[in-house]
Amino acid sequence: MIQKTITYECRHCRSTNIVKNGHNAQGQQQYWCKDCGKRAVLELMPRYTEEKKEQIIADYYERPSMRGVERVFGVSRFTLAAWLKKKRRHQPISKGYVTACTARR
Repeated sequence: MIQKTITYECRHCRSTNIVKNGHNAQGQQQYWCKDCGKRAVLELMPRYTEEKKEQIIADYYERPSMRGVERVFGVSRFTLAAWLKKKRRHQPISKGYVTACTARR
């Protein structure tokens, strides 16, 4: 029988002097570093790739329902709102929008 040994280390101080310390709200195992005293999850959940984010945002623009996107893709609507806010912040303002806003005043 072949056994594989995995040695975890603290993400903050790189020490191997860690112990299990319960679970977080998502059910992931938490660890406590005896050297630096930090508590953390060592195996982070995978994040969304940029391509997947763009696909989700494009689908949101087709039919703007955050709850619908949440049901279909399993993405929290608060996460979607943060992505949209960040996208708007980096998006250049078009001249037509600026002139339309200043014309009303």
